[in-house]
Amino acid sequence: MKYMDMVFSEALRKWPPVPGMDRECTKSYTIQPVRPDEKPVHLKPGDVLMLPMMGLHRDPRYYENPEKFDPERFSDENKDKIRPYTYIPFGSGPRNCIGSRFAILEAKAVLYHLLLNFKIEPTKRLSVPLKLCKKTFKNTADGGF
Repeated sequence: MKYMDMVFSEALRKWPPVPGMDRECTKSYTIQPVRPDEKPVHLKPGDVLMLPMMGLHRDPRYYENPEKFDPERFSDENKDKIRPYTYIPFGSGPRNCIGSRFAILEAKAVLYHLLLNFKIEPTKRLSVPLKLCKKTFKNTADGGF
């Protein structure tokens, strides 16, 4: 079960259930430029920010070799290396997804029954690694499955 938890955590890191989440600013804040050609961004209370979860989860500053599927990132030995708020497949804080635990439990039960009763093989249309469609915010395969 522990390894299955690691696999699910890594799958949710690579393919979060939603592409992003929005949050409303409660106080003024300035995002300083990173590069010389950028300008500061001034946020005020009431401004809404979109946080791109997939971009955060695949940022090489937070995850070494982020495109690699590596469940060991979430092992007991390694999970303390994950910076807080850089892994948020179901959001965080008081407005996180209330169904996250149920969703993971249900997904584990479905996976168990699929593996028990079926042989799963990739189709000819499936590309490895999976290429995502760039025309939508959804996490859909380019060209479908």
